Amino acid sequence: MRHSLGPLMSPVLLMLILAAGLATAQPSYYDAGVSACVPGAGYDHFPFCNTSMPLADRVHDLISRIPDGVKPNLLTARGHLKSRGRQALPELGVPSYYWGTNCIHSSMSANCTKDGRCSTSFPSGPSWSATFDRNVMRSMAAVVGRETRAFFNLGNFTDNGRNGMGLDCWGPVANINRDPRWGRHGEGGTEDPFLMGQLGVAWTKGLQEGEDQRYIQVAVTIKHFDANSLEGGAAADQGYDRHNFSANISKYLLADYYWPAFRASIKLGKAKGVMCSYNSVNGIPVCLDPLMKAARAAWGFDGYVTSDSDAVSDAWRRHHYVKSAAEASCLALKHGQCDIDSGNTYYDHLLEGVKAGHCSMEDINRALFNTLRLRFELGLFDPIKDQPYWMLGQGDIGTDEAKELNLIAALESLVLISNPGILPLKAGQRLAVLGPHGNASMDLIQVDTGVVCPPSPSAHAGEWQAEAADAGQFYCVRTPYQAIQETNGKNGTTTYVRGCDLSDELPGGFQQALAAAKLADVVILGLGISERETLDPKFMEREAHDRDRIDLPPVQQQLANYIIALGKPTVIFLLNGGMVAVEDFMNKKNVALIEAFYPGMEGANALAQSIFGIANRWGRMPYTVYHSNWTKHNSMLDHDVTHQRTYRYGADAVVPFGFGLSLSTFRLAFASAPTATLPLAYGSDGAVLETVEVEIRLDAVPEAWKQYRLNWDSQTGCPSSEFADATHDAAWLYNFLYS
Repeated sequence: MRHSLGPLMSPVLLMLILAAGLATAQPSYYDAGVSACVPGAGYDHFPFCNTSMPLADRVHDLISRIPDGVKPNLLTARGHLKSRGRQALPELGVPSYYWGTNCIHSSMSANCTKDGRCSTSFPSGPSWSATFDRNVMRSMAAVVGRETRAFFNLGNFTDNGRNGMGLDCWGPVANINRDPRWGRHGEGGTEDPFLMGQLGVAWTKGLQEGEDQRYIQVAVTIKHFDANSLEGGAAADQGYDRHNFSANISKYLLADYYWPAFRASIKLGKAKGVMCSYNSVNGIPVCLDPLMKAARAAWGFDGYVTSDSDAVSDAWRRHHYVKSAAEASCLALKHGQCDIDSGNTYYDHLLEGVKAGHCSMEDINRALFNTLRLRFELGLFDPIKDQPYWMLGQGDIGTDEAKELNLIAALESLVLISNPGILPLKAGQRLAVLGPHGNASMDLIQVDTGVVCPPSPSAHAGEWQAEAADAGQFYCVRTPYQAIQETNGKNGTTTYVRGCDLSDELPGGFQQALAAAKLADVVILGLGISERETLDPKFMEREAHDRDRIDLPPVQQQLANYIIALGKPTVIFLLNGGMVAVEDFMNKKNVALIEAFYPGMEGANALAQSIFGIANRWGRMPYTVYHSNWTKHNSMLDHDVTHQRTYRYGADAVVPFGFGLSLSTFRLAFASAPTATLPLAYGSDGAVLETVEVEIRLDAVPEAWKQYRLNWDSQTGCPSSEFADATHDAAWLYNFLYS
């Protein structure tokens, strides 16, 4: 069953993805400014180019040839020099490299190819979780990885290859859905640590593992470690934002709730990258916290760590944890194991810190080793003739197989919350599509995306120009109204009236919407919020801005109330990242309700197929939907989720985590009551020494995917519901750091 979270990869989907590029020709240029050790270029005689040497020896040889004064620039994410030569080592034949190619649900830094192929824009993070399908998650990540490699080979990023954009994908976002107001829920996924961990594992394996096991396809960078779920906005009146906030969290909750997704991604997925966040945890800026140093040992992490955009500077400018940028740089490098600074603090102050004795060149060389080793593991210092990843090109971008997968993912992510016999609709009826999202294109796609549509040829006198592609163009994205109109067929009529904007009235909008609704057999309402600056800030979610309110903007609620009062069968679909309160639509005899999140490029087609019953692949809620007044009693600053937050800690839910209906009817019954005896082994101190694993899988039970693995720590007496040794890892980390 799909919702059982079965094997991590679908062989059929994987073969479709891999087969798409087998006939792709090798790039016409060998190095394209992104490959080192090019044969015949005069630099391949260096020992670090000798593939017969152990990898570590090759990396150490390269480091030994780099002048100390150059090293801070190599530990600066995008390089301080704003030119093609940023981070390049021309005397060694080592090209520029750019850390920070974002991958959230697409190859975000990608442009379009010259033949008009753009990166595949999949559904948003919550949509991935709502599928409860690791096969689809990993398959989507595999497409993003292959397309990123192909764009890299072509030099076809949004900077047109001028800055050597790299193969380290900054994503996915593994932060837990602690508070529905958080502005970045569109990037995140779920409130459940286990499910988020499985998403992280799928993302990691899909991005990093391809057909050539010798090399990493694209390096994942799990972000933002850790407890990063406050941006600013809802908490701004208290003087806090993501750059100066310190989350106070117990050891137990760090182990049980905040760490498991990162731990799973590293231990099970073998993630090669982690991003440390702006905030502090228990008074220590995360990028300066020795926790990552301990995690390298406890979790076997052997990759690199980058800061979020100059979070190192925040440690002294905003958190006031240290007195200078030089000290912040050295503590981040030495204690926080932060190898890359996504800012200029390392570049400007790291050597100053070495001179002051805060850290040493050995610390700098360790960070260089972690970062350069990854570039070697990506195959950027080896001959490319027998590397399949270098053969990827235009034909591997925007393939038909990727589009098919995109539709499947969108179908599996839509959640049917209520349906009093309205769905599926029959084609050939009189339909009125209403609401600010009824004809949406841009808002179907989560904001962190690559270029979606190629520039129109007519805009350039018939000459297609890749560099003219604009990430703000969405003309090629089918809207819900268009998809519903087509699916309703020629024998039906489908009209569209906007009715209102996202948070503002339109002149005559309500009257026009009501007039269209009265003539219709069925009304379809597209409501919700947005990550783009098109509505009242109290309702807007985006990076650096949390919502104040979790209900619909009043003007949308008013429109919905008018339409529902007509008594016509009404289908409401919602576009949003974080939850939107829906209590006013529940238990209405004439309202079917669909949560669509930001469903991606194929979202409109998925909505139409699901509404008309052509498809029946519904998902499950990845987080709790609270009552609209929840924010009045819960502070945005409170990180103690045991205060009745999420399904794990007794949340009062309007729609619970894991809930979702189907167009099918199910019945569950036991012929006889099942029984089981579970033996336990106890130590002399009474602690449970043996892990008991219980796995339950029942068709059509919304939460049947859960696997509970309980083990009690003899010191705390607290259960951990993550993997069997998670509590022991957590205890080891804290003993290492603080005992």
